[in-house]
Amino acid sequence: MREHAFRPLGAVTPAVEATAGAAAAALMGAASAVRRKRVFHPDGVAFEASVQVTGASHGAPLLDEAGRHDAVVRLSRGVGLPRSFPDFLGLALRITDAHGPGDHQDLLLVSAGDRPVLRHALVPVRGFDHHRFSTLLPYEVGGRKVVFGARVLGEGPVPLHLENLRDRAATTGLRFALELAETSGEWEPVGVVDVVAPMPDADGDALRYDPAHTGGGIEPVGVVQTVRRLAYRASQAARPTT
Repeated sequence: MREHAFRPLGAVTPAVEATAGAAAAALMGAASAVRRKRVFHPDGVAFEASVQVTGASHGAPLLDEAGRHDAVVRLSRGVGLPRSFPDFLGLALRITDAHGPGDHQDLLLVSAGDRPVLRHALVPVRGFDHHRFSTLLPYEVGGRKVVFGARVLGEGPVPLHLENLRDRAATTGLRFALELAETSGEWEPVGVVDVVAPMPDADGDALRYDPAHTGGGIEPVGVVQTVRRLAYRASQAARPTT
């Protein structure tokens, strides 16, 4: 899988990688080695899925051309607290072969606010039927700086928790709207994510999502993205291979 080269930040990039990036990598690598699993979002459920892109003029072929793509979705609790406690819930989406064979698009979203500014902030919630997930950190698409978002479509008979995701998918179905927004703009539709079938737990645990898996005009930008890339790499290298 090709790893996207994050946009250079001039003289800042080497300094960031040598300081904050190195520190984050060391910390996450050590934590993963001790825990022998993900440091964050350790408990989750993975599904085979599909993404139907509606098509528009966003400035990236994946988003501009209408069509269906295979995908993998993992829904998780961020810290692993008991269900009675709010947690930072995660939605990790991989659009398979999005930019060519073996060249996937990963989007890592977490429960966040809906409005401008708040869409960059973590929000602890109890259920996945919370109305908004966000990448929090910016991407550049078609010359615009945006964040990606997702939200559950439809309503189920009971609140949507990790323990009943499989039942919801098998009965009433499980769908998410995929959107993007500029810092102060409205959410714009990108497509719909349809959950298809649950994956075995071992396969879900073996998934290696990475914000550096991107391309096709969807470009992560900013110092924090650089630090996160190094932290993910170190954490995954320290986890057992399954």
